[in-house]
Amino acid sequence: MDFTIFDADQHYYEAEDCLTRFASERMKTEKYVRWLTEADGKRKRLIIGNRIVDVIGNPTFNPIGPPGILHELLKNMESSAPRAAMPMANIEPIRPEYRDREVRLKVMSDQGVERAMLFPTLAVTLEGYFADDIDLLYDSIHAFNRWLEDDWGFSWQNRIYSAGYICLMDVGRAITELEWLLKAGARAITIRPAPPYGRSPGDPCFDPFWARVEEAGVLVTYHAFDGPSLESEAFCQMWRAKPQGMTPEYQLLEHTIAGHDKFAMDTFTALILHNVFGRFPKLKMASIEMGCGWVEYMLARLDHAGGLANRKITAFGQTLDDRPSEIFKRHVWVSPFPEEDVVALARLIGADRVLMGSDWPHLESIPRPRDYVNCLEGLSHAEKVGIMGENASALIAA
Repeated sequence: MDFTIFDADQHYYEAEDCLTRFASERMKTEKYVRWLTEADGKRKRLIIGNRIVDVIGNPTFNPIGPPGILHELLKNMESSAPRAAMPMANIEPIRPEYRDREVRLKVMSDQGVERAMLFPTLAVTLEGYFADDIDLLYDSIHAFNRWLEDDWGFSWQNRIYSAGYICLMDVGRAITELEWLLKAGARAITIRPAPPYGRSPGDPCFDPFWARVEEAGVLVTYHAFDGPSLESEAFCQMWRAKPQGMTPEYQLLEHTIAGHDKFAMDTFTALILHNVFGRFPKLKMASIEMGCGWVEYMLARLDHAGGLANRKITAFGQTLDDRPSEIFKRHVWVSPFPEEDVVALARLIGADRVLMGSDWPHLESIPRPRDYVNCLEGLSHAEKVGIMGENASALIAA
């Protein structure tokens, strides 16, 4: 393999003190984030406020399944091959490379991975637990980002690039957190895909934030998330009659009709049709771990937006200066799942807008990130070189 690998989607498993090591005085006083051990002493529960975090079965991540034990299952699901049983019996003690950046660098070298962009595992499930108190929300986010700088750094050895976490509930506080991240060396930030608390992300009220992002040249990533959200509440209002509980049947329905692909489509549709990229033409964004099956459908919908006769799209007194699909192709990079048709995505939006992402070391990841190249058959060598590394390098590793 004669090209450099830049893995645009890797993860760490957070330390248990990722929210408490740098907790604010109010967080400490109110014991806002705390761990409780069950009576049998065998399991720890994470508590935020008065709510148990139940999205991740074992938020200590010890023990945890090895990387990629679900990968073949996902491939079979995509190809309609018979599904195998869930191989969850092979859990093991947490490995040091999941929490130690120096060990991680050695593992990356063994894997042939030159650089990697790292995202949270636990933190992307937590924003909804904080959202009922704006002060504690931003205290907790800042505490997390300080931990992230401490344990991983934002550009460690110019090989590990951790994405700082940002929430858009309050524009001023989002800018304050962004400024801190920029001073700490962050080259990428991550924001939860979805309407930011009752507004479009393209509403001009967010323009001061997007202006600073554009000025800094930092990459904006939207990564798959889980946990409580306004979208979950809306689903319950529309689909689940009160006082009916969230049965497995309705959990399945929510996962299917209100999943990550919908969040991705909603977010990028709003950003484009509300002309964020017209006002800030240097913005760079990436969709991470939300697949690519939605892209073709969304681009077709975008180009059919607007008035029935002329299809001109106006937003907040401005008119889009190009076809919405072309705006997407200029400003958005996509990291598809390896079991999807990556070649078709490259043909649709251009191979230079596709990013390789292994999701390592998650259970559904590719066990060997370099094997991602196997889903690029049919592309030219130059296109493979771009997807496996050069595209991501050009975005954040300058």
